[in-house]
Amino acid sequence: MPEPIMAIAALAVITIALIGQAIEMRKIRVRTYGDDSVGSPNIFLDKRNFKWYGMIAVGFGLAYVAQF
Repeated sequence: MPEPIMAIAALAVITIALIGQAIEMRKIRVRTYGDDSVGSPNIFLDKRNFKWYGMIAVGFGLAYVAQF
């Protein structure tokens, strides 16, 4: 029975992390490059994104564990 709960938790964590990362990347782009600029591919390596990458990894880990 815990597998569906873990799968739902994994989906929730991944969804929250992806939305949070998108908002954070927009803030970084606007703060660094201005509102009219596209930005740089290096924006993915900004240190403020790593907490979101960690949450995404935890979500994928939960999803993996829920399959067993």
